[in-house]
Formats: sequence, structure tokens, C-alpha cells
Amino acid sequence: MNPREKKEILNNLNEKEFRQDLIIPLLSKMGYLAPIEYHGTNERGKDIICFEYDRLNEQRFLSVVAKTGDLTGNATTNSGLMTVVNQVQQAFDNPYEDLYNMRQVFINEVWIMTTGKIVSGAQDSVINTLRKNNLDKQIRIIGDDRLIHLIDKHFSTYWNSNSETKESVVIQRDRLLSFIESLLSANNVDKSTIESVKASILYSSFNPRISKNIEGLHISSVSPYSIELGKIDSDFDDFIVSKTYGVTSRIFQEAKKQLSYSFFDIEEVIDRANKISKLTNPWEFVVETQSNLARDYPFERPYGDASKFMDNISYLEEGLNELKFFKLFLKHKGKLDWAKELSKSITDLLPEIEKIIENNKEEEIIFNYKIDDSNNKVLIEYNTNAEEICFTSKFKRIDEKGFERNKDGTLKPAKVIDFALFKFREYVETLLQYDENKWLQEYED
Repeated sequence: MNPREKKEILNNLNEKEFRQDLIIPLLSKMGYLAPIEYHGTNERGKDIICFEYDRLNEQRFLSVVAKTGDLTGNATTNSGLMTVVNQVQQAFDNPYEDLYNMRQVFINEVWIMTTGKIVSGAQDSVINTLRKNNLDKQIRIIGDDRLIHLIDKHFSTYWNSNSETKESVVIQRDRLLSFIESLLSANNVDKSTIESVKASILYSSFNPRISKNIEGLHISSVSPYSIELGKIDSDFDDFIVSKTYGVTSRIFQEAKKQLSYSFFDIEEVIDRANKISKLTNPWEFVVETQSNLARDYPFERPYGDASKFMDNISYLEEGLNELKFFKLFLKHKGKLDWAKELSKSITDLLPEIEKIIENNKEEEIIFNYKIDDSNNKVLIEYNTNAEEICFTSKFKRIDEKGFERNKDGTLKPAKVIDFALFKFREYVETLLQYDENKWLQEYED
């Protein structure tokens, strides 16, 4: 679903739907506790109230002012951002009756959330007003673009909620129950207990209780595909707080969680890359890379190993195209299998070439090649005057500045093989009078 479609969904919400169907579950998924609707005649700038615990384990209360449509700079209308600011100031000035704890508490932070956009210029003027009252750091103004980002990150299923069928909900339920069963089984929970837990989750009106800090056990990594449990060394599994970060086990767990989250953006790319790396067809390799990797990090970067890989993909594509038509020409001439066998026989000469390089003391090493038609092989011809020589290659025995040489400048046998393969290609083209442009025209006709 693209951003335009998401904005259309938001624009079609009335304020009640915005508060109850979107904001309240969104706040819960973001980690805020006990979000309740406070909308009414005595709300005083508190459409929704919730709280969280800070690192000192103290409650911090958040108030949300919910509006639908665009917020403008007009101070005389309900859609004016300055009108909303007056509500915000009321939220800070008037305490909230905390029914759970039977006490009055003051709001620590206010969010102004709207399904529309903040009209240009309106936010700046309002922030200036709030800054004069030292309230600019205690409010957040969230328009449609930022709201969509929050929904995508914390409540992505919301976009599909209206289109979900009964069947799709049943499938989701069964998948989650199966996941719970697998998670419990992996931790050696007996079958009867698992069935009891599943039944309780399905039919009980109470949410399951989660006990924390069981002998240092915690979830160290969560992804769409797995949950990993981890532990912390006993020396650090206590509640002596650091003045810097609070409880060690909590910050340790949070750090591990964020470490795993840092791979989320590239996890799918890695999965696709692994699948592509297993392909055996070079053409499929090129096509799949260009279709499924080229526009993703890190392959879109103009530098680094991934960039070198994409350069190789370009060379591979270009070479495969050129080779395709040459092989079609060889097939047309009935010489494709012949050329394949001879090319392969050249690579079989590697041990012989290694000995020649090792034993040669001349400044220049010459390799002469002939074709043995009886065995369909390319052989090295040691008689430099032999009429059977088809092609020749020459190299300096030692060249410290030479390309693809050993560190001492000596010749690499593999380079001799590669050069022989190129020379054989030239020999075949000459022998069969291969003209690429002429053949392409003939092939297309």
C-alpha cells in the first residue's frame, strides 16, 4: 500500500474512529500503558491518557489531543493549530484524575495528532508561542506523514484491518497458536500445559501474565522468523542501578534488541542474495540480481565490495550477450561441440605449462599450440617451425611491473591458460570467418 492510499484511509476517519480504532491500539503497541479515552466536556485537552515508566521506575503521563483533517494557522477556527495549543496548555495546567491510583497527577508530555497535514507556517508560529511558555520541549505535533511512519513501524496490520475476512483472521489465529506451541515446546513445556495455555489464551477474559527476570533469562533477539532466548551472567543479574543507565539487565537486553533490529532493513535483502548465490545459470544470476538486488542497500552504493559486484554483473551481462551470438554461430556451423572440447583441452595443459615455466631460463617464453584432430585436443608444439602450429603466445619470463604476475615478477601459469583461450577464440573466428555484425544481421533476418 503506497503513502497516498494510506492518507486516504486516514482522511476517511472520524474523530471517534481515530481515537478508539487507531490511536489507543497504536499507543499500546508503542509500549504505553493503560491508554484510555478521556474525551468529553471536562477533558481539558486530554482526549487520550496513558503512561510509561522511566528509568527511575517513575510514571510519566502522556496526553494526546486527537484531531481529524488539516491543522491550519487560523486562530479563530477549531481546525486552527493555535486553538489546539490552548487545549495543550489546559492539559498541562489541569491535573488528571488517575482512577487506578485514586490520585491527581499532572501531564508530563502532550502529543497533537491529526489525520491531515500541518499547513505550512502554522507549526512555526505555534512553536514560538509555546517556547515563550517553556512548553516547546513537552509537546509533539504529529501530522499524517509522521503518523503513517509510526503506524508502519508499530501497527502495520492496521492498514489491512478493514479488508480482513473471517477466513484470514482464522488463519492468523492458527498461525499464532502454532507459534506459541512451538515456542513452549522448544523450552520443554509438557503437552498438557501447552494445551491449557492455548485454551486460556483463546477463551479467558484475562491476558496471560509474564514474569520477568527468571534467573537472568530474557529474549535477546526477535525477528519475523524467530525468537531467541538469552541469559545474562549472574554477576550482572541484579538491581543495583547505574546512575548512567539504570538496571544493567534491562539496558543489556535493550542493546541486544536494537542490535537485532539494526539488521531488519537488510534481512530480506540478505535472504534474496543467498537464494541468488545458489543459482547455477549465469543468465538467471544476472536477471535476478538486477531485478531483486540492484536497487537495495548496499548494492545501490557507488563504492565498496557490493559496487564491485554490480560492476561484475554488468560485465557478465555484456559478455553473456556477446557469447550467446557467437555460440549460435558455432552451432549454425556445426562446430559448437568441437569448440567446447578444444577449449576444455587447453585448461588440461596447466601441469605441462607449470613445468615449462619452472624449467625455462630464457628471457622470453614462447608457447606454440596445435590441434590434434584425432583426439580433438589442443596440444603444445615444441618445434617452433612446425607447420601444425595454429596460434602462439609470448611472455617475458620475469616482469616485475607486469599485469597479474607473482610478487617476484614471474609468470603465472593460469595467466598463460587464459591467454591461450583468447588466442584460440581468435583462431576459431578466423578459421570460420566469423563477422559479428554480419552474423547478427543474418540471425535477425
